[in-house]
Amino acid sequence: MVRLLKKLLIYFFDLLYIVMFAFAIGFVKHFRFDCSVIDFIVATILYSALRFYLHKKKYERFSQKFSFQVVLLWLYLFLLLALPTAFVWAKKTFPVQNPDLTIMTLQMPVDGFVSVFIQDFFSKVGFYALVLSLSLLWPICDLYQNLKFRKVFFALAFIVIFIAGSFPFWNAISPKARQQYIDYYFNSPTEPAHSKFYQDKFVLYSPEMVSADDTTRNLVFIYVESFENTFLKFTPEISQLHKQGLVFSDKFPYGGGKNIIGAATTISSMVSKTTGMPLLCGSSVMNNFGKTGETFFDSLPGIYDILHQFGYRNFYVQGTPARFGATGPFFLAHGIDELYDKDDIEKALEARGETYRRRGPGVADADVFDYAKSVLDTLGNPPFSMTVTTIDTHFPRGFLDRRCKIKPANSSDGAYYAAVLSCTSKRIGEFVKWIQEKPFGSNTEIVIAGDHLFMTKSPIPVSKQSDRRFVNIYINPKKSSAQTRRKYTSFDSAPTVLETMGFNLEGHRLGFGASLLSEEKTLVESLKERQLVHLLRELSGSIEYNALFQSKAP
Repeated sequence: MVRLLKKLLIYFFDLLYIVMFAFAIGFVKHFRFDCSVIDFIVATILYSALRFYLHKKKYERFSQKFSFQVVLLWLYLFLLLALPTAFVWAKKTFPVQNPDLTIMTLQMPVDGFVSVFIQDFFSKVGFYALVLSLSLLWPICDLYQNLKFRKVFFALAFIVIFIAGSFPFWNAISPKARQQYIDYYFNSPTEPAHSKFYQDKFVLYSPEMVSADDTTRNLVFIYVESFENTFLKFTPEISQLHKQGLVFSDKFPYGGGKNIIGAATTISSMVSKTTGMPLLCGSSVMNNFGKTGETFFDSLPGIYDILHQFGYRNFYVQGTPARFGATGPFFLAHGIDELYDKDDIEKALEARGETYRRRGPGVADADVFDYAKSVLDTLGNPPFSMTVTTIDTHFPRGFLDRRCKIKPANSSDGAYYAAVLSCTSKRIGEFVKWIQEKPFGSNTEIVIAGDHLFMTKSPIPVSKQSDRRFVNIYINPKKSSAQTRRKYTSFDSAPTVLETMGFNLEGHRLGFGASLLSEEKTLVESLKERQLVHLLRELSGSIEYNALFQSKAP
């Protein structure tokens, strides 16, 4: 009986190793945690060959005094397999060619979306390295025992494989980007100085700058996570709205706004789109503000502060915690009357007896839109604004709502994300139609905007990375423009939203932005993009910017 149990245990571990080998082979082929029947066959052959080798060799394992060397050899193997693979993973996952965005992403605390990256790293790098390092441990131990000059050999092997494995990663980063990483981490910051760029280009709002001739529109502002023009062929409902609405772009037929430093993450994009000011600090700083409830840019008015001036009630609904990225503290200090987040939506779902919970941070977009509808249904006659943020299309591969009838065409990441996009498009199309059918619909402007570009190489094949733009659509604006061929960034959103709603803005400018309805040139139209990026980097250390960032409301 004991012998039988021992054999069963051996067979169990044999089968376990074959399964792990198969998944490791599937990872090497597809760079994802997946395997096929052929991978199992190949894994069985490889493992059988390894078992035959061990049987024929009949070597004794290291004695007790060499146990420490066994551990060191396993660590050596693990790092040898994990580090080059981690470089490949990082290249595919992060926008490493964009130092500002990558640094902001790495500064995020280990909660929320960072847990998604950790899980992805373990499934694509950690598991693979663990399986193969354990599988190869004893043959390598045998080699180590019998090899002359073994320390030199193993050291050279590590260096050669590390360099070869990391070369594609470093090759993907331009010399200029590499210098930016070095400057950020090793060069000490200079003393704050005055910014001529700020003094020449920035317009700080004052109440007398905005007026309205007669009635203005209500506003529904939908921020679509990571939504860019390359995704439009997978989003029929949004594509139809794109054709019907007012769209500005320098790339036709499908274009939008250009990503820029200070507006390339969700919170920095929303700060830029509502105030015309870039947010030039890391995500960790924002999350600390979220935890403490502190605010920033208190004396910098945005569109919701301005709408308050004209009697608007402003509402905000998001499916993630309000503390994440400090969205709650910022918007509640900048004109939002009522803000609802993940906790509020989950309480409403529990009250209705809903049991579905989407994997990942936050609640599904469908539930966010349903909650926004319930808030809108309670509003009376006063003018209002409603801001809704989505999350299902977040990188690296989105979150597919299993209640959605649209399913991936195959098991690839591209097909999965395409299904997420299609589902999000359907949700947004239904929400827009619902608004248009309401009594207030005819007097409501709907803005659909991608908060920023997808935060790495687009999962959808793109001919040119330089053609990527965040989508920006104005539906049912009060004022329009025949001239729509414009080059712009998130800074230009705030004055454009106000003027399309029917407001008159003195000088057609707000913050660093210019209204696209006017003939005023935007920053990317009046400056070369490289020059603008340089000026914005310098702005972050200026006396004017830091004084405004640290300002507190009376």
